[in-house]
Amino acid sequence: MKNTIKYIFRISLILPLFFSCDNMNDLHDEYLQRGETTYLSRINEVKVYPGNKRAELVFVNNDSKAKAMTVYWRSRTDSVVYTIPENTVGQELKIQLPDLPEDFLTFELVTTTADGKNKSLSTELSSRIYGDNYRESLNNRLIDVATYIESSNQLDITWKSVFEGAIKIELEYDGADGDTRVIEVPIEERSIVYLNRFDGNLKYRTGYVPVQNALDTFYTAYSDLEFSEVIEGLVFNGTSSQYMLIPHHPDFDIAAGEAMTVTCWARTPTIAATQRIFAKRYTSGYGDYGNTGYGLAFLGNTGNIYPDLVYNGGTQAINVPAVSTNTWVHIAAVYDIANKQMLVYKDGVLLGSRTLPATVLSTTNIADLAVGGHKASPTGSSAGQSFNGEIARLRFYKKTLSPEEILGDMLSVRVTAETPGLVAAYDLKKVLGSGTNLTIEDIKGNHPAVLHGFSRP
Repeated sequence: MKNTIKYIFRISLILPLFFSCDNMNDLHDEYLQRGETTYLSRINEVKVYPGNKRAELVFVNNDSKAKAMTVYWRSRTDSVVYTIPENTVGQELKIQLPDLPEDFLTFELVTTTADGKNKSLSTELSSRIYGDNYRESLNNRLIDVATYIESSNQLDITWKSVFEGAIKIELEYDGADGDTRVIEVPIEERSIVYLNRFDGNLKYRTGYVPVQNALDTFYTAYSDLEFSEVIEGLVFNGTSSQYMLIPHHPDFDIAAGEAMTVTCWARTPTIAATQRIFAKRYTSGYGDYGNTGYGLAFLGNTGNIYPDLVYNGGTQAINVPAVSTNTWVHIAAVYDIANKQMLVYKDGVLLGSRTLPATVLSTTNIADLAVGGHKASPTGSSAGQSFNGEIARLRFYKKTLSPEEILGDMLSVRVTAETPGLVAAYDLKKVLGSGTNLTIEDIKGNHPAVLHGFSRP
């Protein structure tokens, strides 16, 4: 009986072993049927370069079996498939990713075989993608001081501190040929730039890159570039033989119901004697020669600004505080016969005024307009009250300029033939000709001026 029990126990121990072996074989068969999983080499050499709503991936594929690569982002809701070119194992390849959102993105890279049955483990890398929000956060670089020298077309800019990421400045301006010109300058503390054929409307913007090797440069909006100009004009030596003459023309007369505003820059090293900036009136005789006209002077000993108007021998004048020697001053003299008033501005500020008598009807005469002196007669070769110093940007307007217009004239480097109300304008540093046959053009092209007592090679 005991032996029977032992055999039964031994059989019970052996039977599970047979059943266990059968289960293991079934599991093994399942794996054999599924086949062995083979992973491609993972992408290890990869960089991402961000740009304006785009990016570029630069990678190296080291597995010859890899025929395509899928790039995922935004939790695999967006993707692009890149076909890996033949015979490029070990070479650097590039993938362009356009139309990306402006966001911080994580990219997953997975390579696959041609049939798609085998793939690599994913490679992840992250980057910020830039766009409009980044651009709107940028600031144009600030300017400390900017000056322009028209004779050499040279712009000299001293900048304030540079903002992080700024790499360059773009200057834009109107050319005298009608074209818009753009100049690129690097980031530096001081920029000296040649503005070829500069004709105004100077603007600038700053270019930024968000990170090193970014694909795109982001620019601020353009801002007006405010600058002061190194004023240059015609230098008079203070002798009676040296002056500029604008031949008589009715455009320079002020008839009944009309007004004239004359503006200029001037400076003198001395105030010992009266110096005439301009005059449209001869000093000898009466009639059309000397009894009626207008002009502007610096008075001797005081240096006061002195605009005057003479009608039938009666002088109407304004005598206002002095100019400083060796200092440029902008003067605007207004002769408003229509409204019976005279005004004078210094550096854009009204300094004096005078009401004209109702009997003052015009300044009509046949006198030439002398600049830098006061002619005694139409035939004389010399001028009294000779100017000693420099006169620049002489402009005649057949209207009363408002205070705002006078300030604008003072700040305007140049005017054009289309400037409202302009009769004539002279850039006195632009002398034409050679020897003693010298002229200065009227910007409007109607009234050229002749120089007397000047010479150059």
